[in-house]
Amino acid sequence: MTDTSNTHAALPLFPLQTVLFPGTLLPLRIFEARYLDMISSSLREARPFGIVAIRAGREVGPTPDFFPFGTTATVESFDQGGDGLLHVRVLGTARFRVESQVVQANALLVAKVTSVPPAEDRDIPADLDYLRALLADIFAAHPAQVSYRDRQMHSALWVAYRLAEMLPLATATKLAILQADDGLAALSRLDAGVHAPIRPPPRGTH
Repeated sequence: MTDTSNTHAALPLFPLQTVLFPGTLLPLRIFEARYLDMISSSLREARPFGIVAIRAGREVGPTPDFFPFGTTATVESFDQGGDGLLHVRVLGTARFRVESQVVQANALLVAKVTSVPPAEDRDIPADLDYLRALLADIFAAHPAQVSYRDRQMHSALWVAYRLAEMLPLATATKLAILQADDGLAALSRLDAGVHAPIRPPPRGTH
């Protein structure tokens, strides 16, 4: 008999132009009916939804092509903003892999997903300690914008996740960090992304 204890059916998905990491606090502005309904159900039923990164397409409109690996999110707070939109702050919780998906009649994307165990943490090696120092410098330079009170500055995984969410890295690089099985691998992939050469724009663009 196949063990399906880590498989979940009907997890609503929210494709975004970002990668959500476990422990990340992400602000969202919700206005499409399908996602307003999703947030309402999440709050009413105390259940998470999933956030996946868009590979091609847009956040608004038809269902985009997305990477089949993401993070579940729970609603931490919400309020009606001055712009008339629903402002929600969500917390990234657990990783998952999308096995199959359908688009419902209300255009909401719903998937069958398999849970991915949390990555194992590691100490930060000396050759990658500059990344911890970089994160500390960012926190010191922008204290009002930092919402993390429990700072785990000696955790390779925590430092990798926090820097990956802040730095302008390629989506594929951020996803590779999210998929890493341990903190050292995540930090090493971050290091590679930081040192990746910047490609010039195609000719004819500005």
